[in-house]
Amino acid sequence: MKIQQITQRLQEVNTLLAGCRQDCITFEQAMLLSLFYRYFNETNQIVTEANVIFQKDVEQLNKIAFSLLSEAERFLSLDITGLQSVDFATIFEEHLGKFESRYEETKEISTELWREYSAMSNRLDFLPIDSDEYKSLDPLCDAKKAEYDTAHAQTDRLYKEWQRERDRTFCVYCFKPMFLTVLVERLKGISESIISDIRRMKEETYE
Repeated sequence: MKIQQITQRLQEVNTLLAGCRQDCITFEQAMLLSLFYRYFNETNQIVTEANVIFQKDVEQLNKIAFSLLSEAERFLSLDITGLQSVDFATIFEEHLGKFESRYEETKEISTELWREYSAMSNRLDFLPIDSDEYKSLDPLCDAKKAEYDTAHAQTDRLYKEWQRERDRTFCVYCFKPMFLTVLVERLKGISESIISDIRRMKEETYE
């Protein structure tokens, strides 16, 4: 359940923000921040999970809520103004650019090999099969085709790798620091409501 992971993940966010140079973060640090938001921003689901735990183990939910409240208050006490100047879109593009460059380089090699193979193949089409030139060119053409096939397979692999990385990390491109602040404020409110509801339930039980 997401609610059982929030405190640890928010603690990681807090530790990062408290110890790094906020206006010059790395891609990995940007991923940690943006993934936290992407994973936990559906707060309605968190409330639903809290209700499930409430029915099974009130004390466990109470501990989760107090831990979350503590980390939320710690986050909101941090000065994260330095984070506001970070261009997350550029961080994403610079990271993804490495994958795109590898793909483009291999694509150029593959394209050139195809041209060379096509030229050989076209030449063979106009040569008599029993000619010496045909016999010498034919194995070279086969070898060039095999070389192209290998490069083409590599190009396809790198393209898929590029697209997978784009999908995996696109959350960095979309991320804004204010999103995180708004989310943590919501989480703080949820944890306070849980604690309040449990306290009220206990008071009613002992009346």
